[in-house]
Amino acid sequence: MYMASRIAVIGSKIARSSGMAAFVLLLAANCSAQAQQSGSLADAARQMRAQKNNQPGTEAIRAQEVADELSDNQNDSAPGGFKTYNTAWYKLWVPAPYTTNSDSGGTVLSGPRVGSTMPLVLVGSTLVLHPSTSDEAFREAATKFDIGYGGTVNCSKTTLANHDALQCGLAGAKLLGHSVTGTAMFIRGGGNVFPVFCVANSDSHARDVLNDPNSTYSEKMWAKRTLPQEDEYMREVWQKCNSVFQSIHFTESAAQPETTQLTRAGAEAPKPAATPKAPPPAAKAVDAGTTGTNSPAVVPAESSVPAGFKVHPFTYCRSPRDCWNASIVVPADAQLVSSDCKQYVFEMKVQGAPFLLLAGPAGGEGCGNRSSSDSSQIRWNELAAPESRRAPGTSNTISSQQTNLDGKPAIITHIGFRKGMTEWMGKRAEIESNGVPLVVGCMAPREHFADGDTICSSLIGSLQLP
Repeated sequence: MYMASRIAVIGSKIARSSGMAAFVLLLAANCSAQAQQSGSLADAARQMRAQKNNQPGTEAIRAQEVADELSDNQNDSAPGGFKTYNTAWYKLWVPAPYTTNSDSGGTVLSGPRVGSTMPLVLVGSTLVLHPSTSDEAFREAATKFDIGYGGTVNCSKTTLANHDALQCGLAGAKLLGHSVTGTAMFIRGGGNVFPVFCVANSDSHARDVLNDPNSTYSEKMWAKRTLPQEDEYMREVWQKCNSVFQSIHFTESAAQPETTQLTRAGAEAPKPAATPKAPPPAAKAVDAGTTGTNSPAVVPAESSVPAGFKVHPFTYCRSPRDCWNASIVVPADAQLVSSDCKQYVFEMKVQGAPFLLLAGPAGGEGCGNRSSSDSSQIRWNELAAPESRRAPGTSNTISSQQTNLDGKPAIITHIGFRKGMTEWMGKRAEIESNGVPLVVGCMAPREHFADGDTICSSLIGSLQLP
């Protein structure tokens, strides 16, 4: 209005000297009308925003809309703020962008922060139960997995992705060094159980300040103002977690998961009832010129191997006359690149990066003393050699955990090492069978290892011993 008045005054002066009074007055009136209209539009916009914010359940309605979108468009690309993550058996949508980290129970995907809160999704390694296992045994296996992360657990039966499931609430648990709270889902399909966690870090500096008797009055006032905002961040993460669980969609290869014999380390898979088959000539345990005998091959029946995978038998010997057959299950596209000394190495691509899978006797057999520059020996030692046998500063042990593998004690170790100028990461299981130390594991460039960690856990868990 002020601008319109000024224009009118200036226009009057100009009009007295130029005879354009009518034009200038018309211009002033137009500016005045626009100013009034602009003010009216701004007021209307503010009123509409206030009405929208005052509508109850707006956030819950939006969360349900996202969940419905996920359910109705399983084969479409992930919606904004999410990215599809694929496993061998199912896919789900994860808050994005995310970073991946390896965990003893699977792969952890850390989503973007919502204020001070961060969503964490654990894609757990597959557990194996016999298809006839009772509901009580199923609950016990799920609870045991949960308890491994500490905190309190409360589970109830539910259905998810058209499968029976257990939904477990987690409180005071630990994941990637964070105190977390959230939900763990255990989805059952025949003989397989698929764990999926979605949690949020519950670390709260404001809550710590309130609980600290040494906090000042001003600090406590700050904490009381901050806590409601932190609670709001937490609710936003719960909405994201709801979308994660609703998005789970099983692939055709998992349509009958009771036939799958893949499991995480520590879970005992039932032995196949089918008659064992003899290994192909490449897997025979006896070197040329010896008179040793083989044990029956331990090979899963073809019907028990999920689509996209294949069985590879291998052998190990305590002496030329004492040999045993074993087997692993590897992805069908994995190519055998080395089998020296009965130490088998496969290579495949994960996200375009090399991913190596290894299995065999730790020390090698029938090779004598190989040269330290032998490429097969170097590749095997990169995963299998203990840290004491590596050059100082070239490797480090990230974690080490005792477990059971195919009914025998084993140690699962995560390691980091340098391969040329590139940082690599590996996971190996060390187990002794019939007095022979064996190694099964994987390695890949560090930034891509988490992308194939589920494959690695499945390889380790698929080990079949006599």
